[in-house]
Amino acid sequence: MPEFFKYLEAGLQNYEEYQVCSISVGVVGDICRALEDKILPFCDGIMTVLLKDLSNSQLNRSVKPPIFSCFGDIALAIGENFEKYLPYAMPMLQGAAELLVVLDQSDEDMVDYGNQLRRGIFEAYSGILQGIKGAKAQLMIPYAGHLLQFTEAVYKDSSRDESVTKAAVAVLGDLADTLGPISKDLFKSHLFHVEFLRECQDMDDEVRDTASWTQGMINQAIVS
Repeated sequence: MPEFFKYLEAGLQNYEEYQVCSISVGVVGDICRALEDKILPFCDGIMTVLLKDLSNSQLNRSVKPPIFSCFGDIALAIGENFEKYLPYAMPMLQGAAELLVVLDQSDEDMVDYGNQLRRGIFEAYSGILQGIKGAKAQLMIPYAGHLLQFTEAVYKDSSRDESVTKAAVAVLGDLADTLGPISKDLFKSHLFHVEFLRECQDMDDEVRDTASWTQGMINQAIVS
């Protein structure tokens, strides 16, 4: 890794040739899965470049959804050590989410891109929630209300595709699983999940299975 990292960093910074940047983001995810918490010494460098990429208006927009997913991969790999990045990663996620509450349905490209970005955001939240689960779970409380509002807005938008539906349903389960009884009042004040999970019963097996798991997690949080 020490030898390879300088090439990886150069790839992540290569926003002019955005395909190189995009592939480098994918490689970070692969390394996270292979090394798990052994990637920790390189995370400051990786997160710094990823956050800069997200702020770079010259970077081709197609690279941004995988960057959000990559936050989730990093959090899954390093667990509660992701705490130090929350003050930087979460405002980025929240800012992007606010731009996506309603998509211009007359623009097919925008709908497609918006769905990719939504899926990336949900995957980031899922990875972070699973990574932080345990002793540091309470760190996610300040972000939970915003996440539920975003999920509800996406649920109400007919332009969401099935991959977004699955990612949105999964994040609800991860939220209930990570926060446990602390999430009880949140789910009681955001009852859209009842209808959302019911709607998933008419979809493919993968979405149905995810919805059943999520329902179990929410039930557990509410009754505990």
